[in-house]
Amino acid sequence: THRDAPRVLLANSNLVGRWATWEHFRELEKKGLMMYGQMTAGSWIYIGSQGIVQGTFETLAEAGRRHFDSDLAGRLTVTAGLGGMGGAQPLAVTMNGGVCLAAEVDASRLRKRLETRYLDWEAPDLDAALAMAREAMAGRTALSIGVVMNAADLLEELVRRRIMTR
Repeated sequence: THRDAPRVLLANSNLVGRWATWEHFRELEKKGLMMYGQMTAGSWIYIGSQGIVQGTFETLAEAGRRHFDSDLAGRLTVTAGLGGMGGAQPLAVTMNGGVCLAAEVDASRLRKRLETRYLDWEAPDLDAALAMAREAMAGRTALSIGVVMNAADLLEELVRRRIMTR
Protein backbone atom coordinates (compact mmCIF):
# COMPACT_ATOMS: atom_id res chain seq x y z
CA THR A 1 0.00 0.00 0.00
CA HIS A 2 1.07 3.61 -0.57
CA ARG A 3 -0.40 7.11 -0.68
CA ASP A 4 -1.80 6.69 -4.21
CA ALA A 5 -3.33 3.29 -3.48
CA PRO A 6 -4.15 2.94 0.20
CA ARG A 7 -5.18 -0.44 1.49
CA VAL A 8 -8.65 -0.47 2.94
CA LEU A 9 -10.21 -3.25 4.93
CA LEU A 10 -13.97 -3.04 4.89
CA ALA A 11 -16.79 -5.17 6.13
CA ASN A 12 -20.51 -4.96 5.46
CA SER A 13 -23.21 -6.70 7.48
CA ASN A 14 -20.97 -8.72 9.77
CA LEU A 15 -21.74 -9.96 13.25
CA VAL A 16 -19.03 -11.45 15.45
CA GLY A 17 -18.74 -13.54 18.58
CA ARG A 18 -21.79 -13.90 20.77
CA TRP A 19 -23.78 -11.51 18.51
CA ALA A 20 -23.43 -13.78 15.46
CA THR A 21 -26.86 -15.37 15.80
CA TRP A 22 -29.93 -15.25 13.57
CA GLU A 23 -31.94 -13.94 16.49
CA HIS A 24 -29.63 -10.93 16.92
CA PHE A 25 -29.45 -10.44 13.15
CA ARG A 26 -33.26 -10.33 12.84
CA GLU A 27 -33.49 -7.89 15.76
CA LEU A 28 -31.04 -5.52 14.03
CA GLU A 29 -32.76 -6.05 10.67
CA LYS A 30 -36.15 -5.03 12.12
CA LYS A 31 -34.55 -1.79 13.36
CA GLY A 32 -33.10 -1.08 9.92
CA LEU A 33 -29.53 -1.52 11.18
CA MET A 34 -28.58 -4.65 9.26
CA MET A 35 -29.21 -6.20 5.88
CA TYR A 36 -28.60 -9.64 4.46
CA GLY A 37 -25.97 -9.44 1.75
CA GLN A 38 -24.50 -6.21 0.50
CA MET A 39 -25.13 -3.56 -2.11
CA THR A 40 -22.05 -2.65 -4.11
CA ALA A 41 -22.42 1.02 -3.24
CA GLY A 42 -22.36 0.14 0.45
CA SER A 43 -18.77 1.10 0.99
CA TRP A 44 -16.32 2.20 -1.66
CA ILE A 45 -17.09 -0.69 -3.98
CA TYR A 46 -19.49 0.94 -6.43
CA ILE A 47 -19.22 -0.78 -9.81
CA GLY A 48 -21.93 1.04 -11.71
CA SER A 49 -25.54 0.32 -12.53
CA GLN A 50 -25.04 -3.42 -12.85
CA GLY A 51 -24.23 -3.51 -9.14
CA ILE A 52 -27.38 -1.59 -8.24
CA VAL A 53 -29.91 -3.59 -10.27
CA GLN A 54 -30.13 -6.53 -7.84
CA GLY A 55 -30.86 -4.48 -4.72
CA THR A 56 -33.31 -2.25 -6.58
CA PHE A 57 -35.03 -5.30 -8.08
CA GLU A 58 -35.39 -6.91 -4.64
CA THR A 59 -36.75 -3.70 -3.09
CA LEU A 60 -39.38 -3.33 -5.82
CA ALA A 61 -40.25 -7.04 -5.68
CA GLU A 62 -40.95 -6.71 -1.97
CA ALA A 63 -43.07 -3.60 -2.60
CA GLY A 64 -45.12 -5.64 -5.08
CA ARG A 65 -45.57 -8.50 -2.63
CA ARG A 66 -46.47 -6.27 0.31
CA HIS A 67 -48.71 -3.73 -1.36
CA PHE A 68 -50.19 -5.55 -4.34
CA ASP A 69 -49.96 -9.20 -3.25
CA SER A 70 -48.14 -9.80 -6.52
CA ASP A 71 -45.61 -8.11 -8.76
CA LEU A 72 -45.80 -4.64 -10.34
CA ALA A 73 -47.83 -5.65 -13.41
CA GLY A 74 -50.27 -2.91 -14.38
CA ARG A 75 -48.56 -0.45 -12.01
CA LEU A 76 -46.74 2.77 -12.86
CA THR A 77 -43.47 3.66 -11.14
CA VAL A 78 -42.31 7.24 -11.66
CA THR A 79 -38.67 8.07 -11.10
CA ALA A 80 -35.99 10.47 -12.26
CA GLY A 81 -32.31 10.48 -12.97
CA LEU A 82 -30.77 7.91 -15.30
CA GLY A 83 -27.15 8.22 -14.20
CA GLY A 84 -25.06 5.52 -12.56
CA MET A 85 -27.40 4.76 -9.67
CA GLY A 86 -30.84 5.86 -10.93
CA GLY A 87 -30.25 4.28 -14.32
CA ALA A 88 -30.89 0.86 -12.79
CA GLN A 89 -34.46 1.70 -11.82
CA PRO A 90 -36.22 1.28 -15.20
CA LEU A 91 -34.75 -2.20 -15.65
CA ALA A 92 -35.58 -3.22 -12.08
CA VAL A 93 -39.18 -2.06 -12.57
CA THR A 94 -39.63 -4.03 -15.79
CA MET A 95 -37.97 -7.10 -14.25
CA ASN A 96 -40.82 -6.91 -11.73
CA GLY A 97 -43.44 -6.66 -14.49
CA GLY A 98 -44.18 -2.95 -14.04
CA VAL A 99 -44.23 0.19 -16.15
CA CYS A 100 -41.59 2.82 -15.46
CA LEU A 101 -41.72 6.49 -16.43
CA ALA A 102 -38.33 8.11 -15.92
CA ALA A 103 -37.43 11.78 -16.32
CA GLU A 104 -33.85 12.75 -17.16
CA VAL A 105 -32.57 16.25 -17.92
CA ASP A 106 -29.45 15.02 -19.73
CA ALA A 107 -30.41 13.43 -23.06
CA SER A 108 -27.05 11.64 -23.31
CA ARG A 109 -27.74 9.74 -20.08
CA LEU A 110 -31.16 8.68 -21.32
CA ARG A 111 -29.68 7.49 -24.61
CA LYS A 112 -26.97 5.53 -22.78
CA ARG A 113 -29.72 3.63 -20.93
CA LEU A 114 -31.39 2.88 -24.27
CA GLU A 115 -28.11 1.60 -25.72
CA THR A 116 -27.46 -0.63 -22.70
CA ARG A 117 -31.11 -1.81 -22.67
CA TYR A 118 -31.76 -0.59 -19.15
CA LEU A 119 -34.52 1.52 -20.73
CA ASP A 120 -36.95 0.42 -23.45
CA TRP A 121 -38.16 3.64 -25.11
CA GLU A 122 -37.53 7.36 -25.33
CA ALA A 123 -40.74 9.35 -25.64
CA PRO A 124 -40.60 12.65 -27.55
CA ASP A 125 -42.72 14.37 -24.87
CA LEU A 126 -44.78 13.70 -21.77
CA ASP A 127 -48.04 13.18 -23.67
CA ALA A 128 -46.48 10.40 -25.74
CA ALA A 129 -44.86 8.89 -22.63
CA LEU A 130 -48.17 8.79 -20.78
CA ALA A 131 -49.97 7.26 -23.76
CA MET A 132 -47.35 4.51 -23.95
CA ALA A 133 -47.53 3.98 -20.19
CA ARG A 134 -51.33 3.73 -20.17
CA GLU A 135 -51.29 1.17 -22.98
CA ALA A 136 -48.65 -0.95 -21.24
CA MET A 137 -50.46 -0.75 -17.90
CA ALA A 138 -53.78 -1.77 -19.47
CA GLY A 139 -52.10 -4.77 -21.10
CA ARG A 140 -50.08 -5.56 -17.96
CA THR A 141 -46.96 -5.37 -20.12
CA ALA A 142 -43.59 -4.52 -18.61
CA LEU A 143 -42.22 -1.35 -20.22
CA SER A 144 -39.81 1.44 -19.34
CA ILE A 145 -40.14 4.89 -20.89
CA GLY A 146 -37.74 7.79 -20.61
CA VAL A 147 -38.53 11.41 -21.31
CA VAL A 148 -36.08 14.31 -21.36
CA MET A 149 -37.43 16.72 -18.77
CA ASN A 150 -36.90 17.97 -15.24
CA ALA A 151 -38.19 15.69 -12.48
CA ALA A 152 -39.96 18.54 -10.69
CA ASP A 153 -41.77 19.48 -13.90
CA LEU A 154 -42.78 15.86 -14.46
CA LEU A 155 -44.18 15.43 -10.95
CA GLU A 156 -45.97 18.78 -11.06
CA GLU A 157 -47.60 17.86 -14.36
CA LEU A 158 -48.65 14.41 -13.11
CA VAL A 159 -50.31 16.00 -10.09
CA ARG A 160 -51.98 18.62 -12.27
CA ARG A 161 -53.37 15.87 -14.49
CA ARG A 162 -54.34 13.83 -11.43
CA ILE A 163 -52.28 10.88 -12.65
CA MET A 164 -51.11 10.14 -9.11
CA THR A 165 -54.66 9.67 -7.79
CA ARG A 166 -55.84 7.05 -10.27
